[in-house]
Amino acid sequence: MTLPISLVGIFLLTRFINLTNIPIFTDEAIYLRWAQIALADPRWRFISLIDGKQPLFIWILLPVLKIITDPLIAGRIVSIFAGLTAALILAILSLYKTKSYWGFITGFIFYLILPFFLVYDRLALYEALFLIFSISALCLSFILGRTLRFDVALLLGTVTGFGLLTKSYSNFFLLLYPLTLLLVNWKKGYKVKIFGKWLGLGLIVYMQSQIYENILRLSEFRYIIGQKNLSFIYSLKEFFVNPLRSVTGNLHGMLGWLIGYLTLPLFIYLLVSLIWFFTKNRKEGLFFLGWFGIPFIALAFFGKVIYPRFLLFMTPPLLIPGVVYTLFLCARFAERRIIVPIFLIISIPLIFFDYKLLTSPVTAPLPYADRQQLINDWPAGYGIKEVVTYIDSESRNGPVILATEGTFGLFPMAVELYLGKNVNVTVKAYWPLSDFPQELLQLARTKKVFLVFKEKQNIPVNWPIQLIQEYRRGDGPTYLKFYRVIANT
Repeated sequence: MTLPISLVGIFLLTRFINLTNIPIFTDEAIYLRWAQIALADPRWRFISLIDGKQPLFIWILLPVLKIITDPLIAGRIVSIFAGLTAALILAILSLYKTKSYWGFITGFIFYLILPFFLVYDRLALYEALFLIFSISALCLSFILGRTLRFDVALLLGTVTGFGLLTKSYSNFFLLLYPLTLLLVNWKKGYKVKIFGKWLGLGLIVYMQSQIYENILRLSEFRYIIGQKNLSFIYSLKEFFVNPLRSVTGNLHGMLGWLIGYLTLPLFIYLLVSLIWFFTKNRKEGLFFLGWFGIPFIALAFFGKVIYPRFLLFMTPPLLIPGVVYTLFLCARFAERRIIVPIFLIISIPLIFFDYKLLTSPVTAPLPYADRQQLINDWPAGYGIKEVVTYIDSESRNGPVILATEGTFGLFPMAVELYLGKNVNVTVKAYWPLSDFPQELLQLARTKKVFLVFKEKQNIPVNWPIQLIQEYRRGDGPTYLKFYRVIANT
C-alpha cells in the first residue's frame, strides 16, 4: 500500500503547487459566479441552464464555497479531487484488465503525468468532473460486455445519468453501448437468449440514465441546452448541406492538439500499443479504438466551434492498451537495458511539460488554442487580482464605480466574484465600448469611477480617462487596461 499512497501524495502535490499560477479564465469566472448566486438564492440552483450548461458542477461547488473564501481556489480544489477520483477509476480499470497490481500502478501513473489531465485538473471547469463519468462509463461498459450483469447495467445507467447532468457529450456513452457486443461471450446454442439479455440490459442503462437527466425538467430553461449545443456542433440539416465543410480543418486541429498534449513520443508509443493490443485481442482492440475513434470522427465532421478540452474524455481509451503494452514490455525485456531508454524518451518530454505548467505556464508548450485561451488573449485573467485589490482599497474611503468592457464572462463576473458583497462598489457593465459612456462622466463628478478594458487595445486619446496600469497577458501582444475616469472641470 505504500506505493499507491505515495502516488496519491505526488498527485496532490502536482495539483496543488502554484495552483493560481494560471490566472482566472473566462469560463471559470462564469461558473464560479453562477455558484455564488445559486448559493445566495436557492431559486437559482438551475442558473447554468440559462446559458445551456448542465448544473451538476455548479451544485458541487456550493458546499465548497461555504468553506473556502477564495472562489477561484474553491473551484479548482473541486477539480483537483475530481481528477484524483478519475485517476483512481482509470487505475481500477487497468487493474481489472491486467489482473495485476502493477497494472493499477501503471494506469495511475499515466493519468498522473499526462499534461492534458494536469492542466484541466487545476482549472475550475467541467472537464475534471466529466472525466469521472467518462472513465467510469468506459470501465463499466467493459465490465458489462464481459459479464452482462444487471447491477453493472444499473451502475452504468447511473454514471451516464450523472454525466448527462454535466455535459451533453455523455450521450456518447449511450451511442457507444453497442460496442459491448464485441466483448460478449457468445455461448453456442444460446446466442438469441444472450442477445436478448444484452438488449434488455441496454434498455435498463438508457432508462436509468433518463431518471437522472429528467431532473433538468424541473427548470423551464432546460430547452436552452439544445440551443447552446448548436453553437458548437452542426445540426443534421446544416451538416447535410455540406458534410465536409469543416472536417479537414477539424482533423488537423484535433490531431495537433492531441499530439501536443500527449507529446510526440507518447503518441507514437500509444499508437504502437494499440496496434500490438489489436493483434493480441482484436475485439477488445476494436472496443477501445471505438471509444476513442467514434467520438473523435463525429467531432471532426460535426464540430462547428471546437476546443482542445473537447478531446479530454476521448483520451483514456487510448491509455488502457498502453498500460497492457507497458506491462508486456516490462515482463519481456526486464533484464535488458533497452527498456530504460524507451521509457526515458517517453517520460522526459511529459515531465518537462508538467514542470513548466507548475512553475512557468507562460513558457509551457501548450497547444496554440489553449495558450490563447489561458495565457495570451482576452479570456485570460491577467490583471484581475490587481484590479480587485486596487478597487477594494479605494472603496474603503467611499463609494466606487467600476465600469467594465463586457456584460458576460470574464467581465463583469470575475470582479463580481470578489467585490459583489462590497456595498461601496458598484459594477457597471458595457458592451460594446465603441463610444465612451457619458453617464460615467456624470458619476465621476461625485464618485471615484474606474474603467477596465478586456479586449479593446487602441483607446481613443480624447476619452476622459487616465491610465492607472496595464497588465500584459502571458507573453502575448494584448493587455488588460485599467483607467480612472476624469470628470470635466
